[in-house]
Amino acid sequence: MDVQITRINGQTMKLSDINVQVQDFRVGSIEMRPTYTEVEGANGRISTGSTYGVRTITVPFYFNAQDLLDVAITRDKLFEMILSTEDFYIRELRRLEYQNGDNQFVSGKHYKVKLSSTFDIDQQLKYGFGELEFETADLPFAESIGKSLDIQRDGVNPGSGLWGAGMGIISDPASRIYKHKAVAGQRFQIFNPGNIPVHPFEQELKITISDVAGSTAGFMLKNHTNLSTATITSALYITDTIIYSGPNIGRNGLSFLRNTKKDFIELVPGWNTLEVFNCTSATIEFDFRFYYK
Repeated sequence: MDVQITRINGQTMKLSDINVQVQDFRVGSIEMRPTYTEVEGANGRISTGSTYGVRTITVPFYFNAQDLLDVAITRDKLFEMILSTEDFYIRELRRLEYQNGDNQFVSGKHYKVKLSSTFDIDQQLKYGFGELEFETADLPFAESIGKSLDIQRDGVNPGSGLWGAGMGIISDPASRIYKHKAVAGQRFQIFNPGNIPVHPFEQELKITISDVAGSTAGFMLKNHTNLSTATITSALYITDTIIYSGPNIGRNGLSFLRNTKKDFIELVPGWNTLEVFNCTSATIEFDFRFYYK
């Protein structure tokens, strides 16, 4: 086993690079945070839903130093690699068979984390043992390294390191199209392989609208699957490019939020059926990551 660490600046390293051997990569379930309300005079309580909290990932490890001095050197290298005030990403590697073959990336998923507790090294002669405990930063979900437009451009190439088993990717060619020439009155579909909905306020979701024809009284993109919409209140021209990037909306590089109804498209897991309104045609492009419990 092994763990790859990726800094926010893109720098990557593995624990094995400093001769630290990973014994396990234990991913805990996500903490559930239920909410309730109570009614005076009524028995029990009323559930008002729940939200996801954090999850922990535990990595026990050991190393075999060359000599007693090397124990301290390896310890300090590990401190240098792991201790950071910035969040970073970790990715799991495993062998197909125990102690046989090379470590391989389990999938194209990684976790954004930070170290959640202190750790020390239990030294036994030239061996050092310890355990790293990480806690998810921002969202508690695994996220895909690749994005939907990587699939649109290159397909699902197993050799790219971006994709793997257990990511919900299917073989249907239609599921790999994320740029559509939408025509009024005709629905099109976008496939979300993840098992978590994608909301632009919480996750990476970029929608680019261009080549809009026949727009005289605004524009609307509707997701019939969950009834979410993106509504523009002014006419668009074929030279305009509208970008919904998270909570930000721009037209031709300038802020455009005030010319919308401040509504946003969300994506459910699996197929999403969409349609354009108040135009004759438009090019719609979705670029987003996939998220997993």
